[in-house]
Amino acid sequence: MDTNERQFDLASQEIARHIEDAKTSKVAHFRMADRNAEWERAMQRIGAISFAGIVVFWFVSTQLYTLMEAFGGSVRAPWKIATQNALPIGFAIANVVVTTFLYLNRFGEKCRLHREAAQRYHRFWRKCLNWHTECPDASHLATLVAKAVAFREELSEINQSSPDIEEWAWQTVDIELAKGGTDYDVDKSPK
Repeated sequence: MDTNERQFDLASQEIARHIEDAKTSKVAHFRMADRNAEWERAMQRIGAISFAGIVVFWFVSTQLYTLMEAFGGSVRAPWKIATQNALPIGFAIANVVVTTFLYLNRFGEKCRLHREAAQRYHRFWRKCLNWHTECPDASHLATLVAKAVAFREELSEINQSSPDIEEWAWQTVDIELAKGGTDYDVDKSPK
């Protein structure tokens, strides 16, 4: 094997590593985006339910009890205290806790950042897949080496600008890839 062929093989291997790195990072970022979107939706549901509980148990019960008493009915004191005071206060506390949790953890923002990073990795991955058509053999060595260097710099820039990936997301990459987890709609916006 001559020097040109050896260098061609080394550059080809480097690009193959970039493709693999981009693919695994893309999957991990999509998983992180999905998990953060799930948390965001769950916390928003809890907040909405607790707010509805405040309205139903406090406002509606107050008006209903006033109406019942106006028509000669009566409501027992323990039930009145529970529906007008205890339950609404519990729902209000739940709403405050969930709102604070959402504010502090910023799941929607994390989802957006991870989805954007995944989309950048996906675009880079797609660009890297086509290197062989432009440089099919060692006669295109200078072009291939230039591409390898450009890919290395671009991947480094994407890595630096991307948010960190948690350990659990890295552990799911092989599972996602095994079930075809690289087929994502990169234009999909978070719900």
